[in-house]
Amino acid sequence: MSVEVRQRHQLVGHGAVVEKLWDAMRTERLHHAYLFEGPRGVGKRTVANLLAMAANCEAATDRPCGTCRTCHSIAEGTHPDVIEVVVAKDRASGTIPVDAIREVIRQAGYRRYAAKRRFVIVDPAEAMQESAANALLKTLEEPPDGTGFVLVTHNASALLPTIRSRCQRVRMGSVAVRDIDRWLERRGVSDASVLARLSLGCPGRALELSGDGLAKRASLRSDVLTTLRGTVDDTFSFSQKICKGARADYIRTIDAMLAIMEDLLRDVVVVGTGSQAELLNSDAVDDVHGLARRLYPDGVRRCADAVQLCRDDLAVYVSGRLAVDALLCRWRQALAVR
Repeated sequence: MSVEVRQRHQLVGHGAVVEKLWDAMRTERLHHAYLFEGPRGVGKRTVANLLAMAANCEAATDRPCGTCRTCHSIAEGTHPDVIEVVVAKDRASGTIPVDAIREVIRQAGYRRYAAKRRFVIVDPAEAMQESAANALLKTLEEPPDGTGFVLVTHNASALLPTIRSRCQRVRMGSVAVRDIDRWLERRGVSDASVLARLSLGCPGRALELSGDGLAKRASLRSDVLTTLRGTVDDTFSFSQKICKGARADYIRTIDAMLAIMEDLLRDVVVVGTGSQAELLNSDAVDDVHGLARRLYPDGVRRCADAVQLCRDDLAVYVSGRLAVDALLCRWRQALAVR
């Protein structure tokens, strides 16, 4: 297994969750359908892959060895009995269509190639079109013998209630900052302490910010703040700029922007309450204090609600430009910018 692949499957945190899964596997009580839910980048997909490795590992242990042929192929994403359902890179809508789910159902009906247990991993599950989710229901409730489903989501409320009810829900919370810090240091990542603090308990977010990620974050934050101080036309120009191209691509930029805005609101509360907690945006203290003067306390809730509304709109495939325009206009109102 390459160093890159091995590092990708190193888990930080979630010890209690993993132990329960290992125990269920040892006692042959694995559920036929799991819903792994938690913040984006917290480690849900890593746990899903490790579960598939553990259930099929060639070593005589209850943990994945990470070195056998089966563990290697699952980690590389090439094992024929671990079927991944993801958004196609060339699919502009950023959804999983019904045809993709029907194909998975067809494959799940075949005899397993070599695995003790076949796994179907849907990530992100909320990307399934409604018709796709409905097509999955019967198979999700009564999968073929020896086949299990793992649905991965950071927005469980966006799933159909019938999907949620057929799964055993496994919630994964934030990882301790100190654990992420040590984990990053072991990987040789520079600025580990800064990244761990900005990760908000999500190791995947810390990795996304590594390398030139911090500089990109600072640049996007600067663009957002400049836009909020500008005219309404500046707002519309900004939303047009970041929502170019395929939806699957610009959604990542919007997600990064929403995370930045939430970080700013968190810092506004720190300043407004006089807390001694360290600012997430310690390199933009003047901007944070300026926002605090305008937003704390009443405007904070209005802005936080606007961020959540933007996420809700995007979850039901409202146009990216419309969602971002509405978000920024609501922030401008809260800031009393004309």
